[in-house]
Amino acid sequence: MAVVTIRDVAEAAGVSVATVSRIASGSDYPVGARTRERVEAVIEALGYRPNQSATDLSRRDTHLVGVVAPDMANQYYAQVTRGIEDAAHAAGYQVLFSSTDRRRTRAAAALEALLRRRVAALVVLGGGEEIRLTPEHVAPYGTEVVLVGRPSETFSTVQADGVRAGQVMAEHFLGLGHERVAFLAGSRGSTATRLRQQGVRRVLRTAGLEPPATARGGYTEEGGYTAAMELLQAAARPTAIIAANDRMAIGAMAAAHDLGLSVPDDVALAGFDDTPISAYVRPALTTYSLRSGRLGAEAMQLILEREEGDTSTRHRTVDGEIVVRASCGARPAADGEPRAARSART
Repeated sequence: MAVVTIRDVAEAAGVSVATVSRIASGSDYPVGARTRERVEAVIEALGYRPNQSATDLSRRDTHLVGVVAPDMANQYYAQVTRGIEDAAHAAGYQVLFSSTDRRRTRAAAALEALLRRRVAALVVLGGGEEIRLTPEHVAPYGTEVVLVGRPSETFSTVQADGVRAGQVMAEHFLGLGHERVAFLAGSRGSTATRLRQQGVRRVLRTAGLEPPATARGGYTEEGGYTAAMELLQAAARPTAIIAANDRMAIGAMAAAHDLGLSVPDDVALAGFDDTPISAYVRPALTTYSLRSGRLGAEAMQLILEREEGDTSTRHRTVDGEIVVRASCGARPAADGEPRAARSART
């Protein structure tokens, strides 16, 4: 005979796993009388018996939301978490943050620590390969999970449309007359990089152009600097570079400067995320706003809807927009030479 799980009870009663856990464990978290009666009837009908260790954990329900991010120093993730935090506090929740530093061991430890704290919900940011989470992993804890920036058929998600973002940026540069457009890719295995690059490639292919020359670095200024150096010293120097995020674009800006190239006259630059610093570098950086605070607020909204009894897996997309600034104003050079070199000969 199959063992009845907490998820079986939740599905039969039409409530969240967290709600079943609270009722089965005798938690003092407020649950409506009708909901409690319905869940208790299903528990009795199915013969559900809660796992004792999970019950002990649920007794420590602290009304917390856990957030796991690849890099809390990254302004994009800071903005997303601020969106989560503002919405959480308005609903009476507290938020715990943890960073994985894009390492699997740290990711596993962070997830386990938050689950053992019996957080009411877990929000996982980013699409890196270091995060490995399954329903079997979280079910004993009765924890709801929302992924931000990562596709999933199992958990609810909130995402920006990465393909569209790449398309919009590539179309912008084609509109400026660029035909040699390059792409700075972020960390290997990153969902954001893959989708944005896919959008750029699609636009260039439709226009009958070559795929973008690509170099890879981490999602940091240093990674952007190193990758841009590789592209800018190639024989077929690109006239425009789209970086996977603003930090990489700023690193690319430094690389162009060190090579004696002018931004935007010799090479145009753009990034993604619309982090605060992008408006204050010079030239100011063209970027694609993902409305990161909205992403965080939507993730918290999904959690609140779960608490109200909506147990369906939902997927929401937050629309972004291009923010045009000075760094994209270049036009392709006729001969591909830096402006400084052309000026020196005349």
